[in-house]
This record gives sequence, structure tokens and C-alpha cells, in this order.
Amino acid sequence: DRCCASGAHFLDNAGHLMNPAQHIIGRDHYTKISNELRVTSPKEYRFRMTAGVFLQRQVHEIYQNYRVDNGGDPLGSVPPNNLSIPGYPGTLWLTDQQRVDRDAAVFGEANFDFTDHLTGTAGIRHYTFDNTLYGFYGFDANHSTSEGTATCFPGSQPFHGAPCVDLDKKSEGSGNLPKLNLSYKFDPNHMLYVTWSKGFRPGGVNRNGGGAFPPYQPDYLTNYELGWKTTWFDHRLRFNGAVFDEEWKNFQFSYLGPNALTIVTNAGQAQIRGLEADLEFAATQSLTLSGGFSALNAKLTQTFCGLPTCLLPSAPGEQYAPNGTQLPTTPKFKGDVTARYTFAMGAGFQGNLQASVVYSGPRWADLRILARDELGEMPSYTLTDFTVGVEKGGFNADLYVNNAFDRRAVLSRY
Repeated sequence: DRCCASGAHFLDNAGHLMNPAQHIIGRDHYTKISNELRVTSPKEYRFRMTAGVFLQRQVHEIYQNYRVDNGGDPLGSVPPNNLSIPGYPGTLWLTDQQRVDRDAAVFGEANFDFTDHLTGTAGIRHYTFDNTLYGFYGFDANHSTSEGTATCFPGSQPFHGAPCVDLDKKSEGSGNLPKLNLSYKFDPNHMLYVTWSKGFRPGGVNRNGGGAFPPYQPDYLTNYELGWKTTWFDHRLRFNGAVFDEEWKNFQFSYLGPNALTIVTNAGQAQIRGLEADLEFAATQSLTLSGGFSALNAKLTQTFCGLPTCLLPSAPGEQYAPNGTQLPTTPKFKGDVTARYTFAMGAGFQGNLQASVVYSGPRWADLRILARDELGEMPSYTLTDFTVGVEKGGFNADLYVNNAFDRRAVLSRY
């Protein structure tokens, strides 16, 4: 620290090196107001519809005070050694911001029974969003000239307790989300459907609002899906599933950026193709078997080259992933199986025994290639749970063992 690291800046007024250890005082306050008005026609009509309007406003007050305490001389007290935020002795970094997310929509959906077997659905949702982030973030000018008091807007007044305003950005937009569906009932127990639909997530503003990290844009998902819902053998067997192709446009990707602040950026195009299914079988009056699985091929379909360090092609830097990279946290296969046995115990008590096994395939913790090399691949895992219980008259008691074989499942890495 004394030679050449960031701790070399932490000097008391006598010029002696200070302990640079920090702690954080944080406070968050949330408010949310959500309103929806919906009108629906009687479901027994051949032509049915639902229409409505939606309004929502969410406010997040963000306060984070990174302190370096050193007795009576916090971060020095006079220039040139004073690194404290004005008005906050001992505070190296201050975040004092207000995030406001405003959403509105009008929507409608109609269903029409072409025949007793064939039903069509069409819907659309028109949305608008207006998301803002306003306030202060950064260091004192004695510590940094790129963010904080050195970049205060000319003429800005103190915001809450912060000395000035150096962040005032917004992300806004509007659009339409359509949906089309056809479902065919062969009989009351067997149905096949096909769906085309679109969805989105609104854009927003990065808390590190410097020029290298502009507001991120909305991302959009177009879904093509073919599925089935069936029961067999006098309702003893239920089997549902779907195959799908999801085209993800401009998708939002987050990573840890400078000053340990999460950065959200738009990472381009991706595709998720897969098969999902679940099954439940009443093997006997007492024994029920159930399970499900998903098989996914989730990958980039466009090279990701993010700010500020992507320098293609010879030196891609940290924010880089080539076309075809598997999306993070998404295993190619995962599944679960459960067996449950119930039995009478006398005196009106009902007992049960249950065993469950869950498997998840290997996954990557990050999208970026350099981060993957550093973190490594998260290995697959299998977890087994056992439960025994009794119940009577709506009351139940259970004993259980989760992860019975003590597998060290890697759930995340960072």
C-alpha cells in the first residue's frame, strides 16, 4: 500500500500512512404503487375477451456511505490529505440517489372457439416506460477527478445530504407486445397448442453513470412454442411438455464494474432452444411418482463486445464473448424425480414417505471468456432429500433430511 497501491493515498495530516480498511453504512427505502383495471367477459361465451389498463410507479432511495475511520483524524482533515466527501468526515465514497421507474400499459386479449375442439387467441399490450436515476455518486475531488465532487453539475444544489448532483439520466421507450395462440382439444384429456408471443424488460440507468456506462436499453424475447397437456389411463397419468425456440434481442447482461458497482449492458443477440416436460403417475392408490426435466441449448448468436475494455480482434479484453458462447447459469440439462408413498396408520392418522432427487448439469457463472477462465466451470450436482410425515384433520408434522448425502453443490461463483 505504501509503495504503489491505492492505500498509498490514505495519509493523516502528519503524512503518515493510515489504515485503509473500510466499512459501509447502507440504507434503502422502497415505495411501490401499482394499479390495474381489468374487464372480462363471461367465460361461457363463444367469443371472450379481457381488456384493461395498468399503471405503476416504483421509487428506490439509495444511500451507501463507505467509511475509513481513523480516530480523530479521518482521512486527514485538511488539504492536501483530506479525502472525505464534504460534510461527511471519514467518508471516502458516497452514493445518494433516487431511482424512479414508471410503467404504463393498455392491453387486450380475445378468445374465439372456431369449433368445439379448436380455439384461437389473439392479444396485444401497448407499453411505455420512463425510468430515471438522479443524485450523487463518487469520491471527493482530492481523490478522483473523474467522478464525484469533481464532476458536479454547474449550479447544482445539494441532493438530500449529498454535496451536489453529478448524475441525472433516464431511459424511456414504448412499444407493442403481440400474442397469437391456437389450441386443439382432441378430447377433454388431450390438448395440443402452438404459441407465438413477445415480451420485454424495460431499460434503465447504471448507478455508475459515467460516459463509459450509458443507460441500457430494453431487451426483447420472441417465443415460438409447441406444447401439449394430456392425461391418460383414467387420469392416473398426467404428461405435459413443450418444445420452444426463443430469440433474445439486445439482452441485458450484468457484471461487476469499477468501484464494485454492478454494470448492466446490452449484450446483443442470443437464442434459447429447448424441450421441457413433466409427468405425474399414480402407480397405485398409495404410490405417486413424478418428475420433470429440461434440455436447453442457450447460446449467443452475436459476439459480445462490451465497454470499456473490448479491443477486438487482437486483444478482446475483459468484456468479450464470441458468437456461440453458452449463456451463463444455464445448464444444458436438469431434472428431478420424486416418489411419495402414503398409508393409513389408524386412529384417523395418515402417514407418508417421500424421496426426491434433483440433478443439474454443469454451468458457467459468467458470460465473458476471461471471467470464465478465472472462475472455472461450475460442476454438475445431484441432491437427495427424504421426508417422513403424519397428518390428521388438516394438521401435519414432518421430519426431513435435505441433501442427505452431503453433496457440495456449487450454486454460484463470483
